[in-house]
Amino acid sequence: MKTIVWILLAMITSVITSVPAALAEGPASLTLGDAVNTALRHNRPLLSEGEKLKAAEAGIGEARAAFLPKADVSETFVRSDNPVTVFGSKLNQGDFQASDFAIDKLNSPSPINDFNFRVQVIQPLFNGGKEILGYRRAKLALESAKMKHERARMETAYETVQAYWGVALAGEYIKTAKQAEKSTEKHLKLAQALYGQGMILRSEVLLAKVHLADVEEMLIKAENREATAKAALNMILGRPQDAQLTIADPLAYSPFPAGSLESLQAEALKDRPDLKGMKFNVENMGEGVKLAQTDYLPDINLIGRYDRNSEDAFGHGGDSYTIMGRLTWNVFDGFLTTSRVREARARRNAASYMYGQMKEGALFEVRKAYNDLREAKKRMDVESAAVKEGRESLRIITKRFGAGMAKSLDVIDADTALTRARTNYASALYDYNVSEAALRLAIGEKY
Repeated sequence: MKTIVWILLAMITSVITSVPAALAEGPASLTLGDAVNTALRHNRPLLSEGEKLKAAEAGIGEARAAFLPKADVSETFVRSDNPVTVFGSKLNQGDFQASDFAIDKLNSPSPINDFNFRVQVIQPLFNGGKEILGYRRAKLALESAKMKHERARMETAYETVQAYWGVALAGEYIKTAKQAEKSTEKHLKLAQALYGQGMILRSEVLLAKVHLADVEEMLIKAENREATAKAALNMILGRPQDAQLTIADPLAYSPFPAGSLESLQAEALKDRPDLKGMKFNVENMGEGVKLAQTDYLPDINLIGRYDRNSEDAFGHGGDSYTIMGRLTWNVFDGFLTTSRVREARARRNAASYMYGQMKEGALFEVRKAYNDLREAKKRMDVESAAVKEGRESLRIITKRFGAGMAKSLDVIDADTALTRARTNYASALYDYNVSEAALRLAIGEKY
């Protein structure tokens, strides 16, 4: 019975320890949607932006605190034989005697200990509007951080799509290389058979062998490219770079229902979160000008204070309270405030110019992605036809070679042309899918 129990415990432990490892590796086969969702949860730069958003949210609490009273508690110890300090300490402790008016005691008093316990509360009444402006700036900063975080999510999704199709493209290159390898091996066998029959020269066979070596080199490069692409995708997904990864979605053409360039650009200006975030920044800088101007105005604060003084830390002594209103007005600061206002205005103007440049940049990004998408589609059409023609050309020339009516070089040229057409088609298909993702990113479309 004990043996069975130990076996069961061992099995449970094995399952428990294997679950975290499986979760860390992620699913064995990823769809594009799975990959994007994984990146949005685990991508490290995106997680960093999330923490910045939390910091901006905390800034709201900091700004609210400026409206509330500030309470401080302190305990101060002083030992002194300074006449004024001794005189004041005895009064504060409520221990002043008539004998302390003696001239010798006033001029040369004995040292005294004084423990001062104080509670002080300061309530801001008017500080030029700093509290209100600070709260407004914190809210604008939070809205800007939200927009920046949303844009980071979009960019992460785009990077994931780009990396995912990069893995798919490498797979297509491997597939193309293997097709070329298979056809070249077939050609080599045919060439060797014809050479054995004395129908062709040995150089024809050697030429086929050289071409096979070239194709094998292409396959090696394609496999290395796939390994690198998978490591890049894993890194974006927040996984170990050497984690096992298999993608489920192949490169395929899906028409993008794009409107006119002008309508897409208008959509970008309306929906892109980075533009909205920059607009919030400009407004924030405008509030910063007002905040700098508050130093021209007085500060008014209400202060309440309670003091207890005694000769030892826990002894009885004298206590007192103080209530005061304090007005502070800096009538001349060497033009420091004027310089700060000018600086704040310059920062606001700089942000405004950057906002204008960002809008132009957004329009250009839409234009570029739109043109790249159209170009990729045209290349796909051209290369698709080239693949069909290349396949038929290789079939005809291979048949002619078998009949002794063509050279080995003719077959190799036809095979090379077909391989190039297949590679170019896969590249155009990749560019189309990536350009589509870039266009969605440029117009501010959420994934």
